[in-house]
Amino acid sequence: MDPDLQSQAGGDEGFADGEVPDDEAMDVAVTNNESDDEVLQGPRASVYFCDFDPGKQGHDLPKEEVELMMQAEAYQRKIDTCHLCGKCWFDNQFSQDCSECGGFAMSRTCPICLGRCHQLWKRNVKMSHSYHEAYWDGACGLPDHLQRPYHIERFTDSSEDGLSQCLQDLSTS
Repeated sequence: MDPDLQSQAGGDEGFADGEVPDDEAMDVAVTNNESDDEVLQGPRASVYFCDFDPGKQGHDLPKEEVELMMQAEAYQRKIDTCHLCGKCWFDNQFSQDCSECGGFAMSRTCPICLGRCHQLWKRNVKMSHSYHEAYWDGACGLPDHLQRPYHIERFTDSSEDGLSQCLQDLSTS
């Protein structure tokens, strides 16, 4: 991507020049800097897009055209790709040991009850990219009183070192 376009877009979404395959259909850069989600705020979005066909390049596209471009598979593949390990969540790829992937692609079972409630949580791509840590949107389907033991287990250190430290704390009290 052209460095001038990167600065206008507010970043490169984690891709270095030359990382995008040549067969990728399009590259989209936002040039309107009014708000975080400025692409779809007004009746006309001010964007610059680059297609390998020079006749298809343009500015000031109607909101509907921008929405269609953002739904395109090539765009989704680029946006739904891990910035740390390069796995494409859109294609159901992920790394077990990558903090941004978090061991899952675009959805996962409930992390609170470890899937016992049968709820699927969806990846919050923007937050995952922003903090380089997996973020998920969802809610546990179990009632609160059944979730409580899972919360306690998740935040309790039951390792040998953790238990030893707790016993030392008790003996010095």
